Amino acid sequence: MSTPLTHGQRIGLASLIYAVLVACMMAVVWKSGLQPGQAKPRVNEMLSFERLPSPSCDEIETGKLVLKVEGMDTGLRAVGCQDGPKPVATFWFHHGDNKLPAEADQAVWTVILGQPLSAVKDGRTLGYELVQTNEDGKTAHLSPRGRQFSFAIFAWWSPVAFAIVAYVWALLIYLARFSALLRDGAVPSTPLASRTFSLAKTQMAWWFAIVFASFVFLWLVTGEMPVISGQALSLMGISSATTLASVGVSADRKADAGNSGVFFHDLLSDANGLTIHRLQMLVMTVALGLMFLIHVGTRLTMPELDPSILTLMGLSAGTYVGLKLPEAQQGSTPPPTAPPPSPPPPAVDGQPG
Repeated sequence: MSTPLTHGQRIGLASLIYAVLVACMMAVVWKSGLQPGQAKPRVNEMLSFERLPSPSCDEIETGKLVLKVEGMDTGLRAVGCQDGPKPVATFWFHHGDNKLPAEADQAVWTVILGQPLSAVKDGRTLGYELVQTNEDGKTAHLSPRGRQFSFAIFAWWSPVAFAIVAYVWALLIYLARFSALLRDGAVPSTPLASRTFSLAKTQMAWWFAIVFASFVFLWLVTGEMPVISGQALSLMGISSATTLASVGVSADRKADAGNSGVFFHDLLSDANGLTIHRLQMLVMTVALGLMFLIHVGTRLTMPELDPSILTLMGLSAGTYVGLKLPEAQQGSTPPPTAPPPSPPPPAVDGQPG
């Protein structure tokens, strides 16, 4: 009889199979003509924009030549110029370090990138102008009228990054189902099926999956390492602190054998049944997570949450941990023992004892 595979062996085997599938997917993408050298340029690369033959490069101050997209100043300055049959000006087409106010920068890049998921196949095509302000204060337009440029949103290897995100999510689901990753602590002899799911650990895994997916998505779209917002760090910090406090509070608590195995029942219930504070914490966590993903997908930044929302999440977490104290005390208190039997009455002389 063969020995069953351990979780580590299963994950290793699944990773190997997944790597082969990803390699096959890469080969298909390569054969479809999206390999380097044939793909469109994208964000965070050098792009050449057609300009008028006159003035020549010797007469142009590249540091003052500005790129406008759809009539909006991008703040990007030319870094190169070339004369010839097709004169062009070269720009480093990247997000950031463009000397624009944060609000203006966000507005122009929202127009440039649009809805990234709707431009996966064909990319984006936008109108542009090359403008230079002369010493006399007059503005000179150095590009032909009505010109457009095209660029790709995602790199040709982007499917691999999406596959990695999907694999991490699938791995979390697998470990949540078949290991103690998201379950409460218990004595070593307690069967896995008798260990309840932990709301705090589930919340921590939820925010990890969301922030990880958002980080990879923004990196693919902008071509730059995204900045994790302070609010995203606060959400992960709240979930981590809640998990740490929950584990400390319930360290001595024994698992409830009759209340485990049903995921949502465990998340919403304590020793006394369904509770409103657990429901509040679960609903707020799911709602904010979905809003977080929608904001990242449509506005291409990690959201700046209102401080009152973070306060509400902190209060929910504090209430959850606080109400686990009596639950943990109840679970760790041994049942009362029966009093020892009374000794028999002493024997009386002349009568049997």
